Amino acid sequence: MTASGSAREVPASSGWEPRLYWRWIAYNSIAFVIVLTVGVALALLGSDVLHLRLASGHVVVALVIATLGAVLFGGVLGSLQWLVVRERVAIPRRAWVTSNIGPALLAWLLVIMPAVIGAQNSDQDVSMAYLLAASQSLALGPLLGLSQSLVLRKVTGRWAWWIGANLASWLIVDIALLLLSRLSGDLDVLRGDGSVAEVYLSLIATTPLTGRALLWVLAPSALTVARGPVARARRAGPAAGPAAGDQLVR
Repeated sequence: MTASGSAREVPASSGWEPRLYWRWIAYNSIAFVIVLTVGVALALLGSDVLHLRLASGHVVVALVIATLGAVLFGGVLGSLQWLVVRERVAIPRRAWVTSNIGPALLAWLLVIMPAVIGAQNSDQDVSMAYLLAASQSLALGPLLGLSQSLVLRKVTGRWAWWIGANLASWLIVDIALLLLSRLSGDLDVLRGDGSVAEVYLSLIATTPLTGRALLWVLAPSALTVARGPVARARRAGPAAGPAAGDQLVR
């Protein structure tokens, strides 16, 4: 019995696979919603409960909250992304998740926490300041691609393209938002008076581009190691038995 009835062959060069493409978009979108929503709670905790003010010497508190936010980002986004990545290559989940935490920590320390502290000190809406700062941290998106590419370097010859793909996706979204903000004041996310829905969409909008790029970077012809356990089990079909799909690298 051939595997054609249980698995679809992936084009060796392009790596296109609609199922994984839409899964990437869905998982990333879910992660962004979770991260932003829980992040609001962290921001409110730091400002309203702990009265977070640099002038009061709460630098340590700011660092702790930023670290929690980064771990949240890396844990949720990294784990959901890994569910797609593992279909192509056997990358350890811990390595992929860890690669998300460093850029997230920089985003919290350099963009998000200063915005939250500034809002607290000026009696502005802290939750909105957080959401808008998270959207503006799009500029640090390429750092995420750089960090993840160091993991991909071990499994694909196209790893460097992942940096460019992330840079392009974040730039395109930023430029699109800037143009929209010039056309309509109601869409002015970048200048700080956009709606909450637009902040969420600004992050989710990057996923179609990065999803297509990921499938190309991890195309069979680009891989320098054996394909991932899930991909091998799917390709082998029922004859491989359940054990083949259970050998995931944790």
